Amino acid sequence: MEVIKSADNRAVKHIAKLKDKKYRDEYNQFFAEGYKNVFDTANARPELIKNVVLSESAYSELGDKFTDFDTTVLSDIVFDKITDTKSCQGVLAVIEKPQSTHPKSDCCILLDRVRDPGNVGTILRTAVACGYDVVLNNCADVYSPKVIRSAMSAIVKCNIGIDIRPDQIQKAGYNLIVADMNGNNVFGEKISGKYCIVVGNEAEGVSEQIIEQADKLLSLPQSNMESLNAAVAAAVMMFVLKFDRN
Repeated sequence: MEVIKSADNRAVKHIAKLKDKKYRDEYNQFFAEGYKNVFDTANARPELIKNVVLSESAYSELGDKFTDFDTTVLSDIVFDKITDTKSCQGVLAVIEKPQSTHPKSDCCILLDRVRDPGNVGTILRTAVACGYDVVLNNCADVYSPKVIRSAMSAIVKCNIGIDIRPDQIQKAGYNLIVADMNGNNVFGEKISGKYCIVVGNEAEGVSEQIIEQADKLLSLPQSNMESLNAAVAAAVMMFVLKFDRN
């Protein structure tokens, strides 16, 4: 296997460009780092893997795990120049973005201007665990390295829709359930039929326009705190409404 030893190599430059949203959009690609992340993503959606990139050290140990994919090997020095984290075990993959899709499951969650990449990634992982589709409206770029690290392989396991209006979701038969401090206690509510939970911006909550469109407002009971982290609130809402419906 040829080892690329120059950072000026065309393939190396392409990967480095994918750190920039402009080029992720232009090429319709992103990259994921870390052995487990890449391995799980490749198993879940092998057709999306464009290239697996290994450091020279990692290739000797892990190269046989990715024989079904086009593989590029970089010297350790060059690999370290393009990686976004020091704990990726010398493994990354260039991946085609999945197509944006409207919700298909009976339950989904809409993120309204959630800007923290860690929150977006954590919510995606929880959504996969609970069987929710996800809609992202004016949120942190879902294919940024920070979101990918937080979401792990959930990024390709989840049906994700980008910038889908709430009224379009309602027209598809979903009840719009907004997480809001003025809503009813979620632990006392029973929701029937298809529903979409809406979680809002970390500082401002859900927009007034969406609140006015809501079919129901629900809240989490709290003691001595005014608000919860968006990812925590989303996780509790998803679990309660999905698994406590009888």
